[in-house]
Amino acid sequence: MEAIDLHAEAWGGIRNSYESGRLAHAYIIVGSPRGNALAFAESFLKLLHCESVEKPCNECKNCRLIESHKYVDTLWIEPKSKSRQILADDIRGLIRRMSQTSFDGGWKAAVIVAADCMNSNSENALLKTLEEPPPKSVLLLLTDSPQALLPTIISRCQKIVLSDVQTGAEGELWHAPLMEILGELPPADGLGASRLAGKLKVLLDVVKSEIADAVEEEFGSTDEALDESKLKEILDARTNARLKEVQADVFRIMLDWHRDILILVSKVSDKHLLFPANRSVLAKQANEHTQVSALQAIQRVEDMAMRFNLNIPAAQIFDEAFRKLVIGS
Repeated sequence: MEAIDLHAEAWGGIRNSYESGRLAHAYIIVGSPRGNALAFAESFLKLLHCESVEKPCNECKNCRLIESHKYVDTLWIEPKSKSRQILADDIRGLIRRMSQTSFDGGWKAAVIVAADCMNSNSENALLKTLEEPPPKSVLLLLTDSPQALLPTIISRCQKIVLSDVQTGAEGELWHAPLMEILGELPPADGLGASRLAGKLKVLLDVVKSEIADAVEEEFGSTDEALDESKLKEILDARTNARLKEVQADVFRIMLDWHRDILILVSKVSDKHLLFPANRSVLAKQANEHTQVSALQAIQRVEDMAMRFNLNIPAAQIFDEAFRKLVIGS
């Protein structure tokens, strides 16, 4: 019941869709594939197959079979132990099973655990089923790295976000240092801009290293027969996907910080501040701005975030952006 208790809003949406007969044919469940996303998927399947009036009861035969991943009309797929990939043959087996008649005459379902471990052939094979889903079937993709999936897959699924990719120690690692960098804005000159840009670059490099270690640990120790090149490809993809989520959060916080400065410059009520605990620092920075320069700072942070999606070195992006944050530049 953890998924229901912790994610009431998401669960309420699924229950309402089920009761109104408007379930989607495919869902991406963003969370821990071995934690909250898995628990949510199990609760989802119990809702479909529970024998009780009050669903899910967690006690009937079907609920118990779902918990043990042995229910006849549900197929579970996860990465192979040696390749750490979900192979195209696995997906083709899923497609065949989903196209067959349900044994119990009800819903058919498939769960792909760590869906971001599908290789390109697997993802392309899955697209056909997503484009032409069999009747009364549901596909659940569990992942903590949704951005590693093909955009065409994402666009054909409803997304349920149970948790941000960056949580716990990873979030603690970068949030406080980022706030220190923001507290030193705006840079007084080009030298100050380069110093702050360097601090942000080092911070994200440390975060990437920590994420890479965490991802490798999640996969466990490698096997002697493991294809190292394939493993590296998967680890790099998962690391980069998580890093992109951190980068998005960093830019969002930087934007929110500068919006607070604009609020103070514009003499708007403090109740709209996103960082009220930092008001004194924000007010000091706001005294150096006009409305025009505060707006320009917001635009420059937005430009920095957009340029990050281009093939430009991070050090160059940060240095140029922080130089533009020098007031009067």
